[in-house]
Amino acid sequence: MAKKVGVITIHGMGDTNPNYHLELVRKLRKRVGKSDWDKNVHLESCFYQDLLQANQEDYWTEADEKYDLKWDFLRKFMLFSFSDAASIEHSLSNDQRLYKQVHGKIALAFDNTLAELENANSPVVVVAHSLGSEQISNYIWDAMKNLRFFESDSGTSEEKSFRRLDSCKYLFTTGSSIPIFRAALDSPQLFERPNDEFEWHNYFDSSDVLGYPLKNMALSYEVDWLHDHEVNVGSFLTNWNPASHGQYWEDKDVIKPIAKVIEDYI
Repeated sequence: MAKKVGVITIHGMGDTNPNYHLELVRKLRKRVGKSDWDKNVHLESCFYQDLLQANQEDYWTEADEKYDLKWDFLRKFMLFSFSDAASIEHSLSNDQRLYKQVHGKIALAFDNTLAELENANSPVVVVAHSLGSEQISNYIWDAMKNLRFFESDSGTSEEKSFRRLDSCKYLFTTGSSIPIFRAALDSPQLFERPNDEFEWHNYFDSSDVLGYPLKNMALSYEVDWLHDHEVNVGSFLTNWNPASHGQYWEDKDVIKPIAKVIEDYI
């Protein structure tokens, strides 16, 4: 049976499990209602870490065995997290192969979602965390301008339009790292609005050193369809420190508005 609404998740940086989205889905499904969710919602998770993780694992195993590196947890966090962003951005400035592969994974998530919905006009909600917000932002920029991955985009006109977010109504980002990339740009430009109903809601915790508000990035970000929301996520052990970065998808102040949007469509 065709579904009424599609939800696409995109993970952030770091050593990521393909099941990264399960806790978010569990909480959304509980709030929306299990029966309504199962009947009306198609969930598609975009997992791109497999394009990066094997190389990181190979290096870490050899280096750690040879030198018995100290501070394993911190070293692995730096290696598996920041090398993700550096590698993808490096690819954009060079052969673009990795960059396009990541965008291909996002496009595939849209393709798979379209196949499960009632039609190409069915609403889509995207939820992206951390580095995932940078990837979907770049994806939308390229989609609106037919650049890079979209230069040789194939499929029906309906599929192409759907990949370009024609029916995407909401983008939710959490712990967004987009401002970290601002230093290389004198005047960052926001992508064109994909459709007249599209809204972007960005959630950040002031204790999260990897998550930032977006509207003050540049004048182009001062649009009425982009909204920054300051939240306090996590438990008493994490809501006051950088560990809050991994807590957004478990917090009611983030889950509730996403669930409300989904409920409105079903």
